[in-house]
Amino acid sequence: MALWAVAAPALAQTAGDAAQADEAAESEIITVTGTRIKGNFEAPTPVQAIGTELIDQRGTTNVANVLNEIPAFTGTLTPASTNLNSRQNGVNVVDLRGLGPNRNLVLVNGRRSTPFDEFENVDLNVVPSLAIERVDVVTGGASAAYGSDAISGVINLVYNERLDELKLNAQYGLADRGDAENLRLSAAWGNAFDEGRGHILLAADYDDNKGIPKASARKWQRRSPAIVSNPDDTGPNDGIPEYVFRDNAVLFLGSPNGVTLPLGFATDNLEFFPDGIARTRILGDIGGNLMIGGSGSRLADQTALVVPTERFNVLAAVNYEVSDGVQVFGEASFARSKSRGALVNAFTFGDVVITPDNPYLPADVAALGDPVVLFRTFEEFDPITSASLTESMRFVGGFKGEFGSNWNWEVSAQYGQTDFSNKQYNNLLVGNLVKAADAVAVGDDIVCRVNADADPLNNDSACVPINLFGKGSPSQGAIDYITETGISKTRIKQSVFAAEIGGEVFEGWAGPILATVGAEHRTQKLNRTVNAPNDNEEFLIVNAQPLKGKYDVTEGFAEVAIPLIGGDQRLDFNGAARYTHYSTVGDVVTWKAGLTFEPTDFLRFRGTISRDIRAPSIGETFVETVLLFANLANPFDPDSTGTSLVRVPLSGNPDLTEERATTKTIGAVLTLGSFRASLDFWDINLKGAIGSLNAQDIVNRCYAGEAEMCEFITFGPDDELEEVRQQNLNLGTYKLRGLDFEARYATDLGNGTLGLGAVASYLIHKKIAPSGGTPLDVAGELGGRNGGGMPDFKATLSANYDAERWGAFVQARYIDGGVYDVTFGPEDLSKKDNNIGAVVYVDMSVKYKLENLFGSSSEIYAGVDNLFDRTPPVAPIDFISNSATNASIYDVIGRKLYVGVRARF
Repeated sequence: MALWAVAAPALAQTAGDAAQADEAAESEIITVTGTRIKGNFEAPTPVQAIGTELIDQRGTTNVANVLNEIPAFTGTLTPASTNLNSRQNGVNVVDLRGLGPNRNLVLVNGRRSTPFDEFENVDLNVVPSLAIERVDVVTGGASAAYGSDAISGVINLVYNERLDELKLNAQYGLADRGDAENLRLSAAWGNAFDEGRGHILLAADYDDNKGIPKASARKWQRRSPAIVSNPDDTGPNDGIPEYVFRDNAVLFLGSPNGVTLPLGFATDNLEFFPDGIARTRILGDIGGNLMIGGSGSRLADQTALVVPTERFNVLAAVNYEVSDGVQVFGEASFARSKSRGALVNAFTFGDVVITPDNPYLPADVAALGDPVVLFRTFEEFDPITSASLTESMRFVGGFKGEFGSNWNWEVSAQYGQTDFSNKQYNNLLVGNLVKAADAVAVGDDIVCRVNADADPLNNDSACVPINLFGKGSPSQGAIDYITETGISKTRIKQSVFAAEIGGEVFEGWAGPILATVGAEHRTQKLNRTVNAPNDNEEFLIVNAQPLKGKYDVTEGFAEVAIPLIGGDQRLDFNGAARYTHYSTVGDVVTWKAGLTFEPTDFLRFRGTISRDIRAPSIGETFVETVLLFANLANPFDPDSTGTSLVRVPLSGNPDLTEERATTKTIGAVLTLGSFRASLDFWDINLKGAIGSLNAQDIVNRCYAGEAEMCEFITFGPDDELEEVRQQNLNLGTYKLRGLDFEARYATDLGNGTLGLGAVASYLIHKKIAPSGGTPLDVAGELGGRNGGGMPDFKATLSANYDAERWGAFVQARYIDGGVYDVTFGPEDLSKKDNNIGAVVYVDMSVKYKLENLFGSSSEIYAGVDNLFDRTPPVAPIDFISNSATNASIYDVIGRKLYVGVRARF
């Protein structure tokens, strides 16, 4: 789509609307994401173009932060929402439509970016934001134009390849409560050379965000809210809900001192204290894993609320006209991003069984004669902490040019490499804990039982006996024996070769017929290595496994633009098709067809239908088999009661096929002078979504008559369950439908210009069945219990005023209310608790120009996010760690202030 380069508005705009500004004398045609066609052509695909002015007005240190404020996005993987994520913590990944971050395609200057993990997610921490001219967002399927992953749309980060100045930026920010400290230093320089035949762009960006290392830094988390079983509930249909929201929740399953649970032993309901003291445990109102009041742990207080993240990027891009109509171009970039955030205190929930002869056991408890099944959390050492390091390099080179009067061409090659390492500090070695806890007295010494045994095959000379009774009782030697750092290192290599040619094929009956054809070849490789405890499944959490995989993709594509009616009323057709051969899934065809109709010069209608795909990632296809065990109920055996331990091997699936989606959009664009507005309806129907069933679901669905599920079960004699195989399968469905609205208006006011804008997205429904079965509509679910829930309405209203020396910007972000769990009725949760109210966040910034102080154009600026310090609503995570809210939707930092200076030379 052609876009006339004009001053970027303060608000994200519809790219097609911007094309109306062709009266600007300084304009030049550039290409906007959404079509491969170059020229004076309006594609029917909705596209938003976010300019640098909005990024400056928001005072953001990362372009992902601006994107996540657009109503069509949700913050699935951000430093605030990955605090409980053991491997992807601290990343900044964008998720359009909430379909998952690997179902929207991220491009850099129109070319595929290199992912950072095996699921092909792209971390925007690696992008030097000051070099960005704009961000194009295609809010419709675009696989025919750009290939796999573009199901929900495309995000294209476009560098400013015409920059002709030096830009400097320094910014410092701090939350109202003295944390979330942030420092950003950025520079970008561009210059033409050799009498304008060449241009060079250099940029660097450093950002150090200290985050919020502990959730207990916020009062709303210190309330420790949770959803727990209602002690007053007497059963079904009694008018009393099964669950309630309550503050002061602690973990029933354990405490830092160590406790026993009611398991039918004489040693039940005890809590152990240092110096050999055991008392009856103080219990609150028990509600599942948690209880209200009483003696227990508060694991969520130790979790990082916002994961501290530090990043550095550097970029160099150059192009040079080697002859008339032929340019050579190149690009090199390097990015480094690291994060480190606490996850959870280590714990043992029943793995440790203490026998009465244990010398650490209090004598009065040992005298009872029963074993002690211990439930305990560890505060003797720091929480299990996830630290990630991403180093990415990317090189692009090629030639492009023009010939004839209306033809252009390009050939390019690119290589990208990402090294992603993850460490889990203070991770618990469960087997070592069990051996260390099984202590016996040998003379005057206390040793591990494995070392008291004369059998050398059972000996473990490194074992240090551990005293688990009472907080602070374990020795440092024992702590060192039961903990270790889990390490995984992943290297991803991506190479792409591409060529395309396009132009005016011939003059049609209503105008020139344009076309573009091209081909691409892509190779992607991944290799992950892990240390021995990970490989051997020895850790309490994570246990990353080795992974190695590769696939090749060869593609050919074509796109046409055909004017059907010319003159004052225009009707244009746009069509595209792409043939793709994957070494993994075989041949795939994607396509798009669309129409634009302009009955008048102020009104344009547009509509598209497309077939879009996502091919299986390396992680979904090639993951090695991991043997686990699970306690499963067996409905095939009428005599079976309870559960039995069954082998549950987990593995990838080389027989996976591509996910397929049908995407439809229809909309209208209205332009009346300085007022422009657009309204688009969109519909995405995704089938064959890749996911996996848990073992019990496989058994239950086989029993219910789904013969394909029975293929994953191995039965023994008398219908005994011997093995249930878990694989990734193409069995999920996602059906989404919604409306996008955008409007903006600009007018002269006094000595300056006033701009007003509005962007909104309404989610009509989001019916999901990630593992097959009956779809569930999670539109309006804000608690996250069922996964994939999103507000059904989000909107941003903004106003900016720019005078000669100063300017001001204010925006209000509205997040509609909804329910905690869409499956809950009044018998599950009261109407009051299940209702989550709407939230409005107000942000503002001001700037003042300084003449001849730092350069030809300099300004100081300041701003505040969440001006009224709106706390997030209570929407507790239902887990052993009861985080108080849904950080993928709500702001967890609170009021934050920032100041900075920008200079241009």
